[in-house]
Amino acid sequence: MKNKERYIVINVIVLLFICLLTIFIGDYLISKKEKELLEQKYSLISKNLKEKSYSLIESKKNATLALTLTLSENEKIKNVLLSKGEIKYELNLLSEKLKNYTDFRNVWFQMIDKDGVSIYRSWTEDKNDKIKLFRTDLNQLLKSPKIQNNISVGIYDITFKSQIPIYKQNNFLGVLEGITHFNSITKELKNSDLVEAVLLVEKKFTEQLRKNSFTNIFLKDYYVANFDSSKELLKYLENQNFDDLLKIENYFIKDGMLITNVIINQDNDKLANMLLFRNLNSIDISEINQFKKHAFSYLTFFLIVVCLTIFVIGYYLYSKRLRELNQILQQTVNKEILKNDEKNKILFQQNKMAAMGEMIENIAHQWRQPLSVITTAASSIKLKKEYGLLEDKEYEKSMNYIIDTANYLSNTIDDFRYYFSPNKSKNLFNSEKLVEKAVLLLNLSFNDNQIEIIKNVEDLEITSFENELLQVIINILNNAQDELIKKEKDEKRYIFIDLFKENENLKIKIKDNAGGIKEEIKDRIFEPYFTTKHKSKGTGIGLYMCEEIIIKHIKGKIEVSNEKYTYNNNEFVGALFKITVPLT
Repeated sequence: MKNKERYIVINVIVLLFICLLTIFIGDYLISKKEKELLEQKYSLISKNLKEKSYSLIESKKNATLALTLTLSENEKIKNVLLSKGEIKYELNLLSEKLKNYTDFRNVWFQMIDKDGVSIYRSWTEDKNDKIKLFRTDLNQLLKSPKIQNNISVGIYDITFKSQIPIYKQNNFLGVLEGITHFNSITKELKNSDLVEAVLLVEKKFTEQLRKNSFTNIFLKDYYVANFDSSKELLKYLENQNFDDLLKIENYFIKDGMLITNVIINQDNDKLANMLLFRNLNSIDISEINQFKKHAFSYLTFFLIVVCLTIFVIGYYLYSKRLRELNQILQQTVNKEILKNDEKNKILFQQNKMAAMGEMIENIAHQWRQPLSVITTAASSIKLKKEYGLLEDKEYEKSMNYIIDTANYLSNTIDDFRYYFSPNKSKNLFNSEKLVEKAVLLLNLSFNDNQIEIIKNVEDLEITSFENELLQVIINILNNAQDELIKKEKDEKRYIFIDLFKENENLKIKIKDNAGGIKEEIKDRIFEPYFTTKHKSKGTGIGLYMCEEIIIKHIKGKIEVSNEKYTYNNNEFVGALFKITVPLT
């Protein structure tokens, strides 16, 4: 048997080691590969987003240029410039039509004369500003007129600007400026790629934008140029050190988002950063999950094959060794059979003596308290007789105590005599008299120890094992008394006895106010020979006997718990024994 156990232990250890090692290595390699695949996926998405962003920017620039070039051929533009803005040309109506019928949602036009004065703006009544004072790009254009198509930051926003020089009969009249925004780009990214974009203009332009900015959204000294930027995302960025985000070269994973940085330059001058945020949950990684699922399936299959191989080899080696041992053991067994026959005879005698010892111990335990009652009553009669204080009434009462107690001892002898008898029968008795009998047998001791009994007993005629129930009740009362006498003498000592019928069962509840049973020993109190008392005061078989009687003989149930309750406006804690006796 030891060899078999040793074989099993060794095999289990080897199998566990190999399984753990395989799982560890397999999980590491699978996780590493999964990480590589995710990095490739995220890198590709980031690259595509950047390329698409730059493509959209370039398309928007070209579209703005095409629109402005077309408009520059209109003779009304030349007339407005010749009249220094006195002649009206309501280009704001054109902007409105473009908004309603094309993808150009935000298009503005500005006419600047050859002296750098803005004589018309489609988005405001303001005019005659000498804007060349703060537009370096305009100064260069006025000196050397030519078509310009770029991105710039003015006092209103970062925009796409197409600047077309206007001539009449080879005379330079001024410049027509077509202006569009980035909002269509961020909207396109959101609709087609599920990307939230935040366009942050460089800090160096912040001051010139604060007064007249288009969106009026500022985030940590950065102007946010797209008015459709997510409020939740802006709130999130307020709590981030997003200067680090502006340095992202490829992509960055943070807080469940893939973050990509698109840098917007014009003539090697950095104008803005467009941060693109995509929720990782919106990215399809089903092929990576499928790879991971297949990889773990192969790993599991490999583990099963390895385990079966080791088991088969081990079993073969063990079986071979086992056959050799069986031959040796067979010879040993034959020799030991004769010795075991003799040992069995000795064990039978020892078991018989042990049973008798337990029976004597039970009788001694049941008799200890009643004998104490008899001794106390007899001593009291003798002492009062010697001093002439013995009254007839008290003499009669004490003698009744002695007679009742002696009868109880006699009944106990009979009960133990037939304790294991399968023919033990039930008898009819009254519930109130049962409790009265138990209390009466312990009354002297309770009075001496100032213990008050509070009874709530329903008057019932019961058919059950009266004397065994009496033993159980007395044992529990004795245990309660042993705990109560540990309390200070000036403290109240109570035992509550409740007896009633419920659902064809007799319910008996006995509780005290001794503080309850310690949690660490509560589950052990029904074990034989377990006691918290000194050896001279307890054997540890009282509650064990109660459980044996209730469960094995009466076929009922006994439970114990600690209960907190109120009595006479005072709160107490004590042990509560619940006994359930079937009446059918």
